[in-house]
Amino acid sequence: MPGKPRIPRVLLVVPAGISFVVLLVALGGFLGDRVDKLNTGEEVTVVEISECFDERPPVTGRGTYCEGGWRFDDGRTAQGRIEGEKAAVGDRVFAGDGFAYRSKTMVILSLSVTVAIGLALLGMPIGLGLQYRKYRKYEARRRREE
Repeated sequence: MPGKPRIPRVLLVVPAGISFVVLLVALGGFLGDRVDKLNTGEEVTVVEISECFDERPPVTGRGTYCEGGWRFDDGRTAQGRIEGEKAAVGDRVFAGDGFAYRSKTMVILSLSVTVAIGLALLGMPIGLGLQYRKYRKYEARRRREE
């Protein structure tokens, strides 16, 4: 009895596998960046604020940041974007070479949200794969019973 034409398995598995690997690499890179910032960052003092912006990106909502400079406790200085609420000269912020956040909590929260979203995204293909295997077993049993 002729059935429906079947899609070759390779056309399903290869794109899914490639997508899974790309997702793992991207997630690993983003997580690695956040973990590196947590390891290398320290509390610093804001020494200059040139301008603050209150942008509202369409996807992420509120995006307040200031352009300024900060001084490390050992005397080094750096400049760049200070993410988070508006900062003022003399404020203590969490920063490193090339990055600054209003507080360390922002980096931890970003890391936590990324892990949660990553687990959900990585769990989806696994769940779909398990569901597909369950469906295939069901179909095989149904065909044997016919």
